[in-house]
Parts: sequence; C-alpha cells; structure tokens
Amino acid sequence: MYPDKFEYFAPDSISKLEQLLDKYKDDSKIMAGGHSLIPLLKLRLTSIPYIIDISNIKDLNFVEYNDNLEIGPMTRTAEVASNKIIRDKCKLLSDAASKVADPQVRNMGTVGGDICEADPRNDMPAVMLALNAEFEVTNSKGSRIIKAEDFFEDAYTTALESNDILTKIIIKNTENYYGKYYKYTTLSSDFAVFAIAINMSLNGDKTVKDIGIGLTNLNNTAVKAKDAEDYLKNKRIDDKTCNDAFNLLLKSCDIEDDINGKKEDKEKILKDIFVNGLKGIYKVF
Repeated sequence: MYPDKFEYFAPDSISKLEQLLDKYKDDSKIMAGGHSLIPLLKLRLTSIPYIIDISNIKDLNFVEYNDNLEIGPMTRTAEVASNKIIRDKCKLLSDAASKVADPQVRNMGTVGGDICEADPRNDMPAVMLALNAEFEVTNSKGSRIIKAEDFFEDAYTTALESNDILTKIIIKNTENYYGKYYKYTTLSSDFAVFAIAINMSLNGDKTVKDIGIGLTNLNNTAVKAKDAEDYLKNKRIDDKTCNDAFNLLLKSCDIEDDINGKKEDKEKILKDIFVNGLKGIYKVF
C-alpha cells in the first residue's frame, strides 16, 4: 500500500528546521530514523501533509563529555551501543542500546527518535528515567531543559510542543555509577514484554548512595519507580531490601493478562529479573 501524498523537506540546519516547524506546526511530523513513521504512512494508519527529515542536520549528531555526558538526538542507536565515551561513562546506556531490536534497526534508528516517539514498548524512555536524564529542547524562541521524569506524559505523548526540537540529551549521573538493562522478550518480537533499567552508585560503607530505576512496557508510558528508588537509598542490597523494593516497584505497574502470559506469571518473572539484576549490579562494586 502507498501512503497519502505528503510534502517532504530535508533541512540541513537547526535554524531551517525551526522555520519549517513554525510554518507548518501541527500539520508536520519530524522523521529521524523512520522505522516507526514509514510503516504507519505506508499502511495509511496515519496521514501527515508535511514530513521533515532531520537526518542531514549534522549539529544533532554528536557524543561529547564535558563533566556531563551529552548526546545528540540523531546519534544512531548502533553508535550509542559502541561509542567508547558512552561505554566508559554510562554502562547502562550502552547496554540498553545494544539490546534494541536488531542490527538493521540499530544502524538506522536514532536515540532521539526512540525517546520522542514515547512508545511504552521503546527501550530508551525507561533508560532515560533511570539515568535522571535531562533534555535540551529548542524552538525559534529559545531553549529550555525538561527533566526525563516530566517529559513522558502518556503513550506516544511527550511534553514537546508542536514546534519543539529535541537538541541534546544530558546525563549527569556518570562517575562511579554502574547500570544494566534487563529486557524480557518473546521469540516473536523485538519489543520487550517488559524491561527494567537500573543505574546505581554506592557509598563507602557499601550502602546505596543513589539509584535510578526505569520500567519499560509496564504501564501506558515508561515509569520511574520513585518509591522503590527512595526506599533503597542508604540501604544494603540483601534479600529483604530487594523484596521490599519490588513490592514498591509493583505499585508503579499496570500488569494485565495478555498474549504474553497471565498477570501472576509476568509478576513472578519480573520479580526474578529485578531481584537478580539488583544483586548482580551490587556485586560489581
């Protein structure tokens, strides 16, 4: 099937992109990697008059470290997985990127596209929540910072306005942190049945100094397990703290019976993954 007619733009600068977004606003859609948008257009599940391809904007593709880790939204997922700076400074992010879909998707898909689509099944939103990331958002009137926990509002809905551009991902929690992304999938899908992102640092006495926990596909949007995070701070990781933290985490979830299994089975698997993951990260220090 062919998509409805649309006008295609490929600006090569942020200023030109801003002009297009101001002109077309709600009638336009930004395309990054295109893996999500193009199938929707071809199946005519959506119709968009103006498509703005941002793949030619070099200023949106970068990885830098200046006290904070800063990543451009057009950085390909494969680059996020393999980049030495990211692997050295943010183990959780490189680990999660390596588990996104398949090589073809990772080579074309972008970290910004994954975030801005806000599909509850996507991997990067939960990772950004666990990392307490911040997003620099720009339009023709200027720039502002949105925290990840304020960015994801609902399924496929973010705090971005119609003329906003995600221009930078900022991650501050990098020194003395270790994290991993635990993704549970079925053989028939690259999307997670559910996944847990954990990022942790310890005090000198081996108690938890800081921890971030993000959940994929366990609610209508990515979830930050704030109650579990707060509970674990200044505690040692043992059976009791793991079980108590899981009970708090479970309150953030909306698990139902579906084609992937019954609610009670999914909760059991989720608990095993969370508890073993927490203990595994703790042992690294």
